Amino acid sequence: MSARFPKYLLTACLALALLGVFLLIARMSTTGYTGFDLSLSEAIRSLRNSTTEIPMLIATLLGNGLVVTVAIATLCAVLLYQRQWPLVVAVLTTVTAAGIFVSSIKPLTHAIRPESDLYSKGVSVFSFPSGHTTFSTLLGLWLIWFTLRGVQKTWARVLIVLVLFAMICMVGLSRIYLGAHWPTDVAAGFLFSSSLVLIVALIYAHYFIEPAAALQVSKWTALAYVLTGIVYVIYKWPSAVLMYTPST
Repeated sequence: MSARFPKYLLTACLALALLGVFLLIARMSTTGYTGFDLSLSEAIRSLRNSTTEIPMLIATLLGNGLVVTVAIATLCAVLLYQRQWPLVVAVLTTVTAAGIFVSSIKPLTHAIRPESDLYSKGVSVFSFPSGHTTFSTLLGLWLIWFTLRGVQKTWARVLIVLVLFAMICMVGLSRIYLGAHWPTDVAAGFLFSSSLVLIVALIYAHYFIEPAAALQVSKWTALAYVLTGIVYVIYKWPSAVLMYTPST
């Protein structure tokens, strides 16, 4: 990312992302959700029908922790094979930070989900922030990081980045659509993971990785994500349909 964009732009984006996370946590710790959350959530959930239900359920299942974990594990395995030790440390550090963020903030705010009976135990009971969005954003942005270094043709690079960004957006949107999260939850997860990858982009501004090696990381990670996602969607589909059926 830093190889394509000037440092001052990355720094500005990082500052805005961190400020956004701080303000959202502060608001959730004091006043909680606002009318904006309620109105936007209602607007998105009003679009529910048999046609849109399918892609939204698929998106939310693809954002599941198991699917994302397999993809990230594959990413790390390829980096280990290539002996890219600094990048392995960077990836694992961001994943750990994301995990701490989600698991520590949820019990701090005790935010209630739009559909309060979706989850019944552990920190998953609480809504803020969105774990699906946090980890899917992290995975998507890492894939974008490697794509910018591995794909040489501009049109292909732009197309892949757009597809990855659409994946991130679909997971976040699906969580609101299915009543699992409020818009603030999704925004916090997106901003926090964005800040993590922006920090890495700044620290590793001059780190060199062969385009062919970066491309291999992207290819194998994407393949693991797609294959694991297909199996998981097929396996969990009946229970997911039942779980996310609106209570009213």
